[in-house]
Amino acid sequence: MPGKRLKSMPVIALVGRANVGKSTLWNRLTETGRAIVSKEPHTTRDRNYAPIIWRGMAIDCVDTGGMDADQGSTIGRGIRNQAELAVKEADLVLFIVDARSGVIPTDIDFAKKVKSINKNILLVVNKMDTPQMLSDAYTKEMLAMGIGEPINCSASTGKGTGDLLDRVFKELEKRNKHPQPIQEANGLKIVIMGRPNVGKSSIVNGILGEERVVVSAEAHTTREPIDSVFDWNGERFSLIDTAGMRKRSRIDKGIEEESIEKNRAALHRADIAFLVFDASEAPTQQDKHLAGLMHEESKGLLLIANKWDLVKNKTTKSTDEYELAIRRAFPFLHWADIVFVSALEHQRMDRLLELALRIREERRRVISHNALQRLLKTVVARKKPLADGGTFTPYLHEVNQIKSEPPTFLISVRGEKASVHKNWIHYFENRLREKFGFRGTPIVVKVELLPIRSVEDRNPNAINAKLGKDGKKINPWRRKRPIGRKGNRY
Repeated sequence: MPGKRLKSMPVIALVGRANVGKSTLWNRLTETGRAIVSKEPHTTRDRNYAPIIWRGMAIDCVDTGGMDADQGSTIGRGIRNQAELAVKEADLVLFIVDARSGVIPTDIDFAKKVKSINKNILLVVNKMDTPQMLSDAYTKEMLAMGIGEPINCSASTGKGTGDLLDRVFKELEKRNKHPQPIQEANGLKIVIMGRPNVGKSSIVNGILGEERVVVSAEAHTTREPIDSVFDWNGERFSLIDTAGMRKRSRIDKGIEEESIEKNRAALHRADIAFLVFDASEAPTQQDKHLAGLMHEESKGLLLIANKWDLVKNKTTKSTDEYELAIRRAFPFLHWADIVFVSALEHQRMDRLLELALRIREERRRVISHNALQRLLKTVVARKKPLADGGTFTPYLHEVNQIKSEPPTFLISVRGEKASVHKNWIHYFENRLREKFGFRGTPIVVKVELLPIRSVEDRNPNAINAKLGKDGKKINPWRRKRPIGRKGNRY
């Protein structure tokens, strides 16, 4: 069952031909800066949603690609289709024209097309950067478009955008499409990442059950992170599609370089990452690089082997063989599950969301202090910790869980000059997983070096033991001799 995309707030759509400033205006109104702005035509390809907050109320705003995209290409038809879907869905359409170039025949043709789909249109004249350009907004051509008097603004400077929003909110109220109170964007944020052409956008469309983003065999069809908020089985999700990431040496400067930076920002704000592979190919070095990037961000992780339908001569052992290849390539991700899917045939799309919810619960797990102390005692008895250098055995005072998402543990070590070897830390991490699970999420183990006095302050029994029965000071850390049958020490 596909997820149901949320449409709780009124929606406005920004449409028009290429390079009239739709994405710049979208960045300005939504205050996000997520859309890539470039002089290259058709930089924006998919519908990009974000809320506009104005005078304490909120509406949804969708950015679209230029409607003059080449209809002879798959990407061009996808851009045009995405724009038309946005027009159909919108409660109000803002048709954008360029004040510098004025109205051209293409604008008039597209205005008629938009009006045939949705009659709720406002004409917005963008790039009114100087007062001298105001007279250009009232040309015969603009008035002849038949979509009302123009509203002037400058997306680059912000001039007139407040008046534009006042008009937008007023028009929505007239149509009983009331802006909503500001709400926190709660829900599980999932970012989908991988190399170009591994099927990330197809997975997004498969989960949502609609053509949410443009899909093409051409690499780098997706250029900027696309957010989709939806409900599934009573749970709210935010799905973030991203551009394909190549090796740094092959990245083109400009749009692709900016896309990669926005991908990193999308990963940073996500809770869980889906790392997508092409199951018809062997894992590559770039796959390993992306896996390391996600591991460094301490995000929940699910490994997805897509295009499983294209694998030839499959047997009952094929999944085990491919999983073994993945485990050998990424031994540091032994805690992440692998799912074999076919986005094209919509296989196991619900399974991805089920596992994402399970990973969320693992990331939120909190272990009691007593359980951690018992585990620490068992682990130390099984394998004594060593310092970074030498054969000295540091004294581990206690271990506590200090946060979740990701689960983070702090080991207190007696002595300001003590240390614990990183290999023992990894060993302790593995024992934590054996005992408590934490499937699908990295765990973080930190070491805190405490002065002896601080350790004593944490242990009331040590403080009380500073004075013996005779009133003399004793060392609370001194090892006592065992007591014999008659109570005498020997």
